[in-house]
Amino acid sequence: MSVLKIYYPEETTTETPVTQTESQPTILPFRRALNRQPRFERQTDWVLNRARILFQNQQCPACNSSSVEKLELRDGLLNRRNRMIPGTSTVVGFRCECCDTEWPA
Repeated sequence: MSVLKIYYPEETTTETPVTQTESQPTILPFRRALNRQPRFERQTDWVLNRARILFQNQQCPACNSSSVEKLELRDGLLNRRNRMIPGTSTVVGFRCECCDTEWPA
C-alpha cells in the first residue's frame, strides 16, 4: 500500500506529524460535491414542462377552436447538418388560425 504524504508549512502546523509506524490508518475527510440532478432528470423536467404548456394551450381561449399554432423562438438545438431539431425551441406563445388571436405561453 502506498503512503500519502501531505506538505504542511512549519508555521501553521499545530498537530503532530503522522509517522509511518502508526498502527491505525488516518482517514482524511473530503467535502462531497453538491448533489445535482442527473442530466436525464433535468432533461425530463424540461420536456415535461414543454408538453404541459402545449397541452394546456391546445384550444383558442376566444373561439374554442383547436387549430392552434405554437410560436417558437429560433433558439433550438442544431443537428450535424446545421438544421433545427424539432421540439427543442422555446415556445413563447400561441396563435389561433381561425380568429387570429395570439396569447403568451
